[in-house]
Amino acid sequence: MILHEFSEPTPWLDSMVTAWESLGGPALQARGTFHVSLSGGSTPKPLYQRLAQLKWPWSATRLYLGDERWVTPDHKDSNYRMVNEAFHGTGVHIERVHSEIATAEVGARAYEKQIRTDLGDPPRFDLILLGIGDDGHTSSLFPETAALKEEKLLMAANFVPKLGVWRITSTYTLLRYARAIWFVTRGPSKEPYIRALAQDDPKATFPAAKVRSDRGTIEIYHCSQP
Repeated sequence: MILHEFSEPTPWLDSMVTAWESLGGPALQARGTFHVSLSGGSTPKPLYQRLAQLKWPWSATRLYLGDERWVTPDHKDSNYRMVNEAFHGTGVHIERVHSEIATAEVGARAYEKQIRTDLGDPPRFDLILLGIGDDGHTSSLFPETAALKEEKLLMAANFVPKLGVWRITSTYTLLRYARAIWFVTRGPSKEPYIRALAQDDPKATFPAAKVRSDRGTIEIYHCSQP
């Protein structure tokens, strides 16, 4: 993994915006569409707001959610709501999880079907953005949850006992197909995790440490300022 470290948020964001343009341009030329899976939570929101200011071919870009809370799309905890607000006005297509239907399992199967329809089989995102939680989780792959062991599904319904909630999450299988993966992290609490990732520590057991990409690249963009 390649580690990019920044002490302040402005150069951290600038670097990722530049990398987005460098990655997205060739993807559009090669395949006509730039497919990106986004991370939720508060950390990447400033990046999304910056990207939304770009003069970018948003009509040829499709955004997806790497994970979602099982709440309605207008709920304050909805990843879709955060992403939609950040990219408001760009006209970009955001493929949301239909969390108002049936169960998380049904929602996961429907979202996986959509991803396979849009990206083919196997589906290879041009870019997947991931975060790291204070317990080392990434996407909604939390410690000691069932989705960590999923080997066939691309999207899984995952119950998180410590939170008492259902989540839909990308699985390691889907992440492995990506052309590029970025961990977008911020603050000192994440530094033990990014050090272990950057050093490919064989003793690391937290969920983010198990992310692999068969043919793509994995990079870490970390800002030490909280």
